[in-house]
Amino acid sequence: MSALRSAVERRGQQIFDLVDQHPESIFSKAGFYQKMMAFSMKDEAFKVQMFRFVDVLASLRRSGDIVVHLREYFHGMDSFIPMMQTGLRAAGIFPWLTAYILRRNVAGMARQFIAGRDGSDVMKTLRKKRKENIGFTVDLLGEAVVSESEADEYAARAMELLETLSRETRGWTDPLGKNTELFPVVNLSLKISAFYSQMDPAAPEEAIAHLAPKLRPILRRAREAGAFVNFDMESYAQKNSTLELFKSLFSEPEFADCRRSGS
Repeated sequence: MSALRSAVERRGQQIFDLVDQHPESIFSKAGFYQKMMAFSMKDEAFKVQMFRFVDVLASLRRSGDIVVHLREYFHGMDSFIPMMQTGLRAAGIFPWLTAYILRRNVAGMARQFIAGRDGSDVMKTLRKKRKENIGFTVDLLGEAVVSESEADEYAARAMELLETLSRETRGWTDPLGKNTELFPVVNLSLKISAFYSQMDPAAPEEAIAHLAPKLRPILRRAREAGAFVNFDMESYAQKNSTLELFKSLFSEPEFADCRRSGS
């Protein structure tokens, strides 16, 4: 494993080196995504303000308002000024142009992580990625569930998404066309806490008792469809519960030989 890890780290470093050697303009899509993600990883305050700005951007209609909010949200951030100094200067002269570029690039960045609003929309994105030899894992966006009715709704939506993906990708091979057994085409990620509204890290046994009955039908259907199911490790607080749930389910005779799952 140490040799494999070293090889992976070397390849990752090569990728980062290539990215650094070919910086993009901040006004290009690639440059915007690159800078936003890089700064959000380095600066927690910037990341918080960036997501707040993205959240409010959809409600701003006038170009001048967008520029005003841009300045207010990131005022005094030393890390932000070098990155956007050209854009900020242009904003005062051409607010309509700055607003247009921001809307376009923010929407584009969102589409990097949000495949679509429904199954049909998602499949359009996945077909495009398939042409680029890119695989996928798909999950459902949503806030924390606060009731069992919401948890049941999430479970139903997860099953519906699995059915859609399985049906629409029938006949597909893995992105590189080499080994679908090792790299299943359909890869579904599940937010475990969304299946039970009362998850308590101090009571994993209780959580498993409620979660397992909701997950078994999805696992059965995934096995029939040859799909991979990933249990999202959402947070450190839920780590033990997620691992215990995973071990409990895949220790059952029905799923003991199931290879297409992970956490």
